[in-house]
Amino acid sequence: MTHPAPHRQAKSRGVSVRHQPRSVPRGLVELLRKLAKVKAQARALGIFTDDRELLECPNCGLLEDVTAEGLLVTYPKDSVDLKDCGLRFCPVDDTRFACPKCGTSVKAVIL
Repeated sequence: MTHPAPHRQAKSRGVSVRHQPRSVPRGLVELLRKLAKVKAQARALGIFTDDRELLECPNCGLLEDVTAEGLLVTYPKDSVDLKDCGLRFCPVDDTRFACPKCGTSVKAVIL
């Protein structure tokens, strides 16, 4: 009776990574890592990466929007000029964000 081989751990740039099944090309795995890095850089620059729905606070009406350039902005729901107020919803966990204006917890729809 043969036993399946145990999962092996490999070190890649200081990060422990499980071997991928043979059906997944190594190039694809590396490409996905690079994509994740680029998305993180885009978020740091204020670019909306379209991985969740835009947020709106049910309590105070602060809402998110995206400019034609792809930048994430926020403004009050009743704003006339739609000028970015500079506030950003803060992640609490994987699906909830805190409103920066009133602190209300808002559930995000993850895409």
